[in-house]
Amino acid sequence: MMIGNNEQNQEFDVFELLDFLSNSTRRRILELLSEEDLYSFQLSRLLDISPRIIAKYLAELEELGIVSMIERESDKGPIRKYATLNQAFSLIIDVGQNTFDVKYVPTDDTLSDMKIEQLKKQKEFRSKVTKELVEIRDIVKEKAEEITQLNQQRKICVKEINEAFSRFNDIIEKSIYAYNDRIIIRSVFKILINKLENKVSLTELAMRMRLWRGDLGEKLQVISEQTDLITIETDTKGEVWYSI
Repeated sequence: MMIGNNEQNQEFDVFELLDFLSNSTRRRILELLSEEDLYSFQLSRLLDISPRIIAKYLAELEELGIVSMIERESDKGPIRKYATLNQAFSLIIDVGQNTFDVKYVPTDDTLSDMKIEQLKKQKEFRSKVTKELVEIRDIVKEKAEEITQLNQQRKICVKEINEAFSRFNDIIEKSIYAYNDRIIIRSVFKILINKLENKVSLTELAMRMRLWRGDLGEKLQVISEQTDLITIETDTKGEVWYSI
């Protein structure tokens, strides 16, 4: 069943998607595909899982409408079928007193029909309430509007982040041939996003990436010399620092 086909099926679709994402391997497949398109054998090798299981998971993702399989020519053999993400979305779960709601929110679409219908029902309800409920209504309405504004702004931000990462991935794929080296650069980039000074030490990188400090340092040195994507400096204490 396609995610978000229509309003009647949307809730079922969301819970079907949540069930799919309950499996760590499936989540890992989506994480890898968010970075670049991959074919089944690549996923099988990266995740150390049989091609049969990978094919099953990709078929489920394709049925949900999240992934498409696209044939591409290869200069190293026959035509390959790549899995590519074709949707950008967020899952929002609201839990509170008398509240449980799960929403599927496309991050590149306008306000959903579901939200419009919710506002319509709220208006119909307001016409029937007592004076005490009017006061409650005003509070809920105010906060609902704030949430709507926040959701709209969040959708814009998520879309811009996705576009920025897409540009970054294009640069990486064109600049670095080895897949493992691209993983290292992406890891450095994601760590640097949260650094105010836009630099991170070799010691921290090795610890967070769970790699030997010496091996990682050599890899980053080679990448820096070959691509100029990374700037390297050493402080007075001998610690090596990296920035992009």
